[in-house]
Amino acid sequence: MSHKFRYIIYTFSLFLCSAVVCIGKNANVQQELSGSRENAIVKAVEYASPAVVNISTTRIQEYTVNPLFQDLWSPFFDMPFQIPQKRELHGLGSGIVISGDGYILTNQHVIEGADFVEVILFDGKEFEALVVGLDQSSDLAVLKIEPSSQLLEIQFGDSSNLMIGEWAVAIGHPFASAVGNPKPTVTIGVVSATNRTLKTENRLYRHLIQTDASINPGNSGGALVNLYGQLIGVNTAIYSTSGGSQGIGFAIPANVAQKVVSRIIEDGAIVPPVIGLNVQNLTQDLAEAVNLSETTGVLVSQVRNGSVAALSGIKRGDVITKINNQTLMDQDEYRSITRLISKNEEITFQIFRAGIHQQIKITIKELQRNYEIDGWELEVRQQNREDLNHYGHRGVIVFKIKKRSELARKGLRKGDLIYKVGNIIIDSLEDFKQIVVRLRRNQRFSLFFERDREEWAIRNLVIQ
Repeated sequence: MSHKFRYIIYTFSLFLCSAVVCIGKNANVQQELSGSRENAIVKAVEYASPAVVNISTTRIQEYTVNPLFQDLWSPFFDMPFQIPQKRELHGLGSGIVISGDGYILTNQHVIEGADFVEVILFDGKEFEALVVGLDQSSDLAVLKIEPSSQLLEIQFGDSSNLMIGEWAVAIGHPFASAVGNPKPTVTIGVVSATNRTLKTENRLYRHLIQTDASINPGNSGGALVNLYGQLIGVNTAIYSTSGGSQGIGFAIPANVAQKVVSRIIEDGAIVPPVIGLNVQNLTQDLAEAVNLSETTGVLVSQVRNGSVAALSGIKRGDVITKINNQTLMDQDEYRSITRLISKNEEITFQIFRAGIHQQIKITIKELQRNYEIDGWELEVRQQNREDLNHYGHRGVIVFKIKKRSELARKGLRKGDLIYKVGNIIIDSLEDFKQIVVRLRRNQRFSLFFERDREEWAIRNLVIQ
């Protein structure tokens, strides 16, 4: 073999070795890059996304038209020959699978007024959903579907120890009908603040998580998760001047949602505890009268004899400043905290009495399932899960009614379900109680009720 030929073989061998080394290095670089791309956020999304579903709603609206004079005269006169018509109004939102057998958490406003609710899973499967229960105050609702196999459910995190600035991942279905894909959309941000209050047109939210992760129409009811893919909040609202996301989004804390969910699944609604207290806001004058330097807290205005509050030692004139170490600002916050307390649960009241702060523990013995209305000669009860099969509406059921009362004379009977007072829909006993106490003396109103799947109304009622 000539010297020149040996040199060519040697050079080619060096080239092959270099190429192999180069390819090996590139492969290692690609693996390292792929590894770095699979960061904590990617893993959190992979873990949580299959539990986030798309929700579409349909509401049937009834109206009448006159085929001859509809455009010209109908705005001014009630014309004859009115023809009843129906139209479908559609809505979109998101939901979160909270159990493998098909329970789904969403916002109450997502399914409000819906006649049909459809759920589309991560894999594109579609199901008609049953509304298990809803809660106007917390803006949460629970749906149920019947899947053929176990679903991947979200894991709840702890929303009580969130750190300002930690990563937050919003997962949901904004503009889902336009995208046409069952898989959710992901936006990234941080926890901007906690314990926020937000007032909207018809609702007051408290203790919200604020995030700068983009939340858009259709995201409501979706998941806000941490870097472990655990649920820390239910995406609920945005603060915007344009209707779109401007980096200020709000979520209901997961710890609150978990309490609401368990109560709705058990009872179909939130049934508040019987404590035996009436409270009122603490004004500056009242604070000075009890020698309290601050106006945070609520003043106990009444303690019912024999109640757990009375037996535990709470007295009229006490100021409740905290419940379970949570500071109270006013009576609305008192209600928002106490309404979620369960039967047999122990709670700690911090009270201020005679210049001294002290703690009093109370164990809840019962929930308020019945309500007797002063002046109405009527007692109603909370609708339970079994009642949903016998009535077309949600509301309260007439438990007792005096035969010679005004309501009885006008046709109300035991077993009727009251679903609306005036223009306000009743979803629970708690809703009904709040409406009743706000009715003014001699105020005229209408009562709408259901009997044997038929709707009835008593108009121009005046309760003395």
